[in-house]
Amino acid sequence: MKNITVIKFGGSLTKNKEAQKKFIQELAQISQKQKIVLVHGGGPEINKFLNRLNIESKFVNGLRYTDEQTLEVVEMVLSGKVNKMLTAELIACGIKAVGISAKDGSIAVCDVKKELGFVGEPTKINISLIENLINGGFFPVISSVGIDKTAHALNINADTLATNIAIEFKADKLIFLTDVAGVLDKNKNTIKEIKITEVDDLIKSEIITGGMIPKINSCKQAVLKGVKEVYIIDGVSGIKQFNGTVIKKQ
Repeated sequence: MKNITVIKFGGSLTKNKEAQKKFIQELAQISQKQKIVLVHGGGPEINKFLNRLNIESKFVNGLRYTDEQTLEVVEMVLSGKVNKMLTAELIACGIKAVGISAKDGSIAVCDVKKELGFVGEPTKINISLIENLINGGFFPVISSVGIDKTAHALNINADTLATNIAIEFKADKLIFLTDVAGVLDKNKNTIKEIKITEVDDLIKSEIITGGMIPKINSCKQAVLKGVKEVYIIDGVSGIKQFNGTVIKKQ
C-alpha cells in the first residue's frame, strides 16, 4: 500500500485541549488527501487514573513498570477513554474513524520485557486489518496495547508501536507529535533537518539527551528500514505549521 503516513499522537497533548482540537481539525483536512494511520499513547491520562485509584506509579530507568493492576488501568484508559475520545472527535469532523487497539487482528505480537512487567516489544506486526480498514474508506486510530504469543495484553511504548507500523508499511512519512519543537541545539533552537549519519554524533556530544534519545533512535531505525522521512513536530503548533525536525537518509 502506497502513500501512507503514520502519526503518533503524544499523550502529553491530551493535557492541552485547544492543541488537541486544532490537531483533530487539521488531521481531518489532511486525511482527505493522504492515507493516515493514527497511533496514540496516553501517559498523563494513565497517571491521573492511577492516582484516582491510589495505585502507585513505578518506573525503571524512566520507563513505566506495568504490573497486573496497572495493566488493567492502562488498557482501560488507552483503549477505552483516549482511543474513543480521539475517534469520536474525528467522526465529529466528518471522518470515518475506527478506534481499535494493537491487540485487534494481532496487529502487534510482542515479546515480554520482563524487567518492565507486562510491557511488550513488538516482534511481529500484522497490517492486514489496518489495510482492510483503509481500503474500506476508514481512518484507523490505534491504541498502544498489544499481545504476547498467548494473547495476553501488553503495554507498548507508543513511539515503538508507531515506528514498527511505519516500517511494515514502508510509509512515506512517520510523524511524532510532541510538546517540544523537535530536536533542539545547545542554544535551544530547533535543528530543522538531521541526516541519520549525524544522529550518533549528536548523542555523543550531548546535544540530544534524555527522552529524546530513544525517540531519535526510533527515527533512525525507521529511515534505515524504508520509511522515507520522519518528523518530530511540536503538536501545539499543529501539523500544517511545521515547527520541528525532519530526519532523512540523505
